[in-house]
Amino acid sequence: MKVTNFDKPTIKAIRQAMDNALAQVADEYGITINTGNARFSGNEVTFKVKANTLDATGSANTKEAQMFDLYKHSEGIGHLNVGDTVTLQGQSFILKGYNTRARKSPIQIEDMQGRGYKCSVQMLKQYNPAQ
Repeated sequence: MKVTNFDKPTIKAIRQAMDNALAQVADEYGITINTGNARFSGNEVTFKVKANTLDATGSANTKEAQMFDLYKHSEGIGHLNVGDTVTLQGQSFILKGYNTRARKSPIQIEDMQGRGYKCSVQMLKQYNPAQ
């Protein structure tokens, strides 16, 4: 398939092909590689690609996960760890990290379908108090 102009369906097809090719590289080196957002015009496309090393459990070592370990005791949530399942307003989420650049809602969480969300430290403490 020869591409003469970039549009959304073409970008989706290229992203799928890139993900398949990068999966082989990720397996070879023992890392994770994700293809992120794409910016495109009629004749140019730029993809954001992110690679992370893996920890002992097989999950990615992200900057946000490291920051959570650094800030959890000072924020009063030292009883929680990245990867823990937390409950917020009756729904279960997986704790992913701490975004130091987000003042109001620095806690990063993910629902069971893999969608990412954020919440405040106060909300996390309110629904998941230390025992």
